[in-house]
Amino acid sequence: MAVNLNVKPNDISFKKNFESGSTKELNLISKNEYRAVLAKLLPEECFKPDTKHVLHYLVCMGIYLIGIFSIVNISFLPLKIIISAVMGITLTALTFFLHDLFHGSIIKSNLLAYLTGLSVGIFNLFAPIFWKRVHNFHHARTGSIDDPDRSYILHEKPTNALEKFVYSMRISDEAIHPFISMLFMSLGFFFYFFNNMFYGLVANRASIKEDKKYQRVQELFKKKRDRLFVLGELILIFSFQAFLFVYVCNQNFLNYFLVSLMPVGIAHIIAMSYIHTNHFLSPLTGDIDDPLVNSLSLKNSWFVDKIFSNFSHHVEHHLFPSMGSYHYPKVRKLLLKLYPERYQLIPMIDTMKMLFKTPRIYGDYTHLVNIDGTKKIDCLLPTN
Repeated sequence: MAVNLNVKPNDISFKKNFESGSTKELNLISKNEYRAVLAKLLPEECFKPDTKHVLHYLVCMGIYLIGIFSIVNISFLPLKIIISAVMGITLTALTFFLHDLFHGSIIKSNLLAYLTGLSVGIFNLFAPIFWKRVHNFHHARTGSIDDPDRSYILHEKPTNALEKFVYSMRISDEAIHPFISMLFMSLGFFFYFFNNMFYGLVANRASIKEDKKYQRVQELFKKKRDRLFVLGELILIFSFQAFLFVYVCNQNFLNYFLVSLMPVGIAHIIAMSYIHTNHFLSPLTGDIDDPLVNSLSLKNSWFVDKIFSNFSHHVEHHLFPSMGSYHYPKVRKLLLKLYPERYQLIPMIDTMKMLFKTPRIYGDYTHLVNIDGTKKIDCLLPTN
């Protein structure tokens, strides 16, 4: 069936059809149904705080701080670059630690968890409390129209030159160049974060009445004190970065680039690679959150999974977001046994190749389409 790509943002009939439309052929199962089965088969320790994960944080933060000291005090540039790259990988590990931390799987004290997360946010350049609320809402509405982490749907497709340029920087078969889109994936994180922050904290409601996911972000920050708190986080983060540049790096931009900007860029490229593969090939599932359909788990080496806190186990995470990531392999083992026809596990390199061969616009719940309407591709489903 041909897809009409000339739908205007105010086409009520299309939006109603998309939002209430056909997910019946997906034979969806609610995540609560999976949980009811799996929870009975998992040991009790899986549902207790994974406090030993704090050691992961301490080791990674120690490596990062030693890296800063080394770059500032070493003059041999190739070695400085290698250290900066290691810092980028370490910052990625800290980012995934923060992700688990804010799901309550490590520390139950909200204050201690927040302060620990803030210690990562000041290096990784994002406001922790803002990310926490938006990300938790992603879990509450995964695969729906108002999921803040979904890709474009049809009536939001890029129309003006700026939007099309930004879209061409994303990983897709319409990217300007695969290498460029990988390079700009770091900026893609900031674009995503800026969009959510701008529309969630600043923009007038009337200006975004057609975009449900930004409407929902606004609802998360209706109170003025919440918006001011996020502003305070941003002021603290950029003040700390100014301190790094002026006092730690002695206003040496090359040192600051290697101490902060390059590690942040590496961390965001790796994190965005995971985010893209976790959801952007999968269909939307409307009001029924079926993690085995709208999410994808990745097959990586045990060493990579160890460093990045099993973030590749993404279906497992959506089933049990507050479970310590150390236990996700136990959940994976059960999924392979109980739902072999539904559970999707693909090597990460293969999913990246798929991303480069597919567009990032949902023509409907189960198909991806490109801007000009010349291509329509099935989303990744258990059956294909």
